[in-house]
Amino acid sequence: MSKADYETPELMEVGSFEAVTQGGADGTVLDASFSSGTPVSDLTFS
Repeated sequence: MSKADYETPELMEVGSFEAVTQGGADGTVLDASFSSGTPVSDLTFS
């Protein structure tokens, strides 16, 4: 069995850092702390 040749990974630019990371910064639903699709208006804070 021969060893596979190494291919150097490439970095592809998909947009500006600011545009790519703003997905969760604004909107009407949250993701990380609550179930998927939970509307912001349904949250209660102590």
